Amino acid sequence: MINELYKLSEAMSSVGIAPYKWHGQLKELRKVSKISPFFKLSLSSEASICNIEEITDQELVNKLRKWEPSNGFSFPVFNMPVLYSFSKEQIKHKDEWLTGNQRFDKTLLKRWCTKETNNWDDKTIEKLEKCFHTVPEQFIQKISNEISTDNNSIKELIKVLGKITVDDFRKKLEEYIFDKLAKEEDLKILLRFLFPVSKDIQIVLDLYNWKPFVFPVANEKSIEWLNFILFSSDKIALPNPEQTGRLDAFGCEYSDISEPMHTVKLAGKVGDVKLRSMFHAHKCQLRYRMIEDGSYPINYYNRYKIKTALEWLKDQNKEDMTWGMVESNEILFVYPSVIPEKPLKLAKLAGTGNINSERFESIAKDVIQTLKGLPPDKKINNIQIFAIRKMDKARTKIVYFRNHNTEQLVKSAEIWKTGCKNIPSVSFRVWPENNMNKEKIKPENCGSEIPMPLQIAKIINKIWKMNGKTTGEMKKIKYYQGLDLLLNQDRYELSRYLMSALLPNSYGLIIYFGNFLHSGEVISPKRFPSENYVFLLSLMGLLLYNQNRVKEEYMEDIPYLIGQMLKISDELHAFYCKIVRGDNIPPQLVGNSLLISALETPNRMLGQMAQRMNPYIAWAKQYRTKKCEEKGKESWRAAWYLGLYEKNASIFSNKIDLLGNIQFGDREKAELFIGYLADFPKKEDSDNQLKS
Repeated sequence: MINELYKLSEAMSSVGIAPYKWHGQLKELRKVSKISPFFKLSLSSEASICNIEEITDQELVNKLRKWEPSNGFSFPVFNMPVLYSFSKEQIKHKDEWLTGNQRFDKTLLKRWCTKETNNWDDKTIEKLEKCFHTVPEQFIQKISNEISTDNNSIKELIKVLGKITVDDFRKKLEEYIFDKLAKEEDLKILLRFLFPVSKDIQIVLDLYNWKPFVFPVANEKSIEWLNFILFSSDKIALPNPEQTGRLDAFGCEYSDISEPMHTVKLAGKVGDVKLRSMFHAHKCQLRYRMIEDGSYPINYYNRYKIKTALEWLKDQNKEDMTWGMVESNEILFVYPSVIPEKPLKLAKLAGTGNINSERFESIAKDVIQTLKGLPPDKKINNIQIFAIRKMDKARTKIVYFRNHNTEQLVKSAEIWKTGCKNIPSVSFRVWPENNMNKEKIKPENCGSEIPMPLQIAKIINKIWKMNGKTTGEMKKIKYYQGLDLLLNQDRYELSRYLMSALLPNSYGLIIYFGNFLHSGEVISPKRFPSENYVFLLSLMGLLLYNQNRVKEEYMEDIPYLIGQMLKISDELHAFYCKIVRGDNIPPQLVGNSLLISALETPNRMLGQMAQRMNPYIAWAKQYRTKKCEEKGKESWRAAWYLGLYEKNASIFSNKIDLLGNIQFGDREKAELFIGYLADFPKKEDSDNQLKS
């Protein structure tokens, strides 16, 4: 990853991209939310608390940073535990106060706040002592006479903190909180300091009277000044690399750096990621007698180039373009070797983020047009892809890495689209999602859709029962195998492997869904979300396409035709029940009941079908002459089903000898499933002769 990020930094420089460079010890703040609040505590010149306010502006939070020279100890922003620990009943009581169901009772709250419920132990006091005094003193030591520093709010805040101990701070905080609560002011804010909503709360210390210093502490200009001071201090402390005569991994002058490489905060649960971790306690390093930075030396300036490149990549405004979440603890990065003027939705093309916001076709079209339209001097040759996963609390790991040619990417995207359309027309009758009043609305038809590469694993791993319910997921297929299915040139064996996992897991869904739809039922989006069925047949079509089976061929072959025969049997059976049995349709239709037999012994199944369908076929021959025009009971439908039977039977007559006693493999089963759920040929649907 380091080599690729260095190349990215060079590419950024070549097009004039120069992101703001943050010092490695200035860390991003965590995202603000209801369970992760952020508060500003304003102090007077005598260290009394004058005001507490909640900061909810995420844009401001993104501009602020905290100086964290050692893990967990920071300034002027740090995490502070709530003051007390209460029971579930007491917390429930607090919720009643906030909702207004009960009047706030200060006396009762005071009774709860005792030594027994105190949430600050000696370890907490020790940590806060470092945030209040040790870390600020370290900052003062960094300011030498060689660094020009104006009188500002951060320096003044450090002076104020020198006047107060952590114990005094807590006392003053409680005094402020209870004085305000007595007046029933700021209940929602102040009770957060007493009652746990999360493990701790994020606070920033500031000056109440900051105007003499131009900017408050909680301001981007003050944090930029802090950044300047830290960089200036580093440059003074660095040895002269020209005196060492050594070069780093990128051929630049180098001198030893005792500090580890920087960390970058990534989205989701991935969190802080160290660019390179070579901990000296790992004995495997001793084999080469080069530990930590010595095994791959990178000088001070190149470290920041790499860090800045990753920060540019993961910028929140580039989501779906250069990065996207695969899971809550895994993030995927996709970026070009040359930075184009128009951003490419490369991460979205892979399938990160909200899968329902855009379709693969529109994203692929936009990416392909942009890549093909670039002038020769700005042509993009390669696309880099890598994924980082949070393994546990302390470790992150690169779990996927690829470098792909853009011409191959364009071809792969076009093959993906063609492959997913390697199925006949499929229609699903669905109630509109926002209106479930079936008396006033009509069901809509939706068809199969093209899945995103990162969706493939979720589709295949989901295990279905024959009652239309899922039993969870089998973690057999990894998400990156969907990317490989898109990007690899040799897809034949991978497609066979994915098919072998898909069919057993989705078998129950196909049985349930076929019987459900052929009975004339309409899908409820609440009961059955579209992602459970709209991608399944497209994926089968893609896997068949990669095995050199195109629909023009397999739709004329026995497995597909058997699937169609089973569908015809279902729909004729349901039509018979609607007219003869007063719409009393049995739990399982004839074709659906023979689906298992069709997969195992197709030749024997055809005989069973002929025997079981004989009375319904005989009835259809009589009913087609009735000239009934009642909606839903039209007699031409019987003639239509008989015509479909005759057409398929005529094709079978030439191929029936090929069946023998064979059993279908995965490929044939997939073709049968597609035939079972696919629409009937359109020309048959509109054949007026069948309606006569």
